[in-house]
Amino acid sequence: MLEVLTNPNKFFEARMKGEESLRIPVLIVLISGIISGLSSFLQNSITVKMMSEVPPEAQGIVSIMPTVSAIGLVMFFLIFWVFVAAIFYLISCIFKGEGDFNRTLEFVGYGYIPMIFGGIIGAILMYTIVSTAHIPVVTDPAKMAEALGLLLKSPMMLLSYAISFLFMLWSANIWIFGLKHARNLTTKNAVITITIPVASYYIIMTYVLWTISQMGVM
Repeated sequence: MLEVLTNPNKFFEARMKGEESLRIPVLIVLISGIISGLSSFLQNSITVKMMSEVPPEAQGIVSIMPTVSAIGLVMFFLIFWVFVAAIFYLISCIFKGEGDFNRTLEFVGYGYIPMIFGGIIGAILMYTIVSTAHIPVVTDPAKMAEALGLLLKSPMMLLSYAISFLFMLWSANIWIFGLKHARNLTTKNAVITITIPVASYYIIMTYVLWTISQMGVM
């Protein structure tokens, strides 16, 4: 299994000789989603602490926000896995890719392994932020946005985003070789197929981070 991290080309070449199986990829994506859900739980607990003085009738809804967000993120990871695999599959059709969708889905799932490590680091950083940061109690929505903005652009939080990007690049490298074998592509065409959606993701996330950096400034 570790070979997918150190030599993905050889790993997927060997996997092509075996039967298709989604059992391990589902487990990988599920673990990645659970870890990210934990980070989401910790991050949303900040909002809960800020809103600790909301009216009693709203406290029930506020208190379940972290749990709902965590469960939602786990489900999102599973759905997004299928979505990403479908995007890769469709783009590879331009290069006359061969091979069924299930094999593509399987190999894309293996590419989530680096996200598990990135998620663990991110969860540790998020726990550090939640346990050490001064979280004010606010009732004014404008003040809350300002306070959240300051926390979201803190050095520790930005470091968490940067680490997430790096591990995503690692996943993208694995996807290149996974798609090369799953869809019988040249390495060049596999790189192009993966680069288009991944680059789009990075552009969007860069804009999001820039927006976050402006919160509390205006």
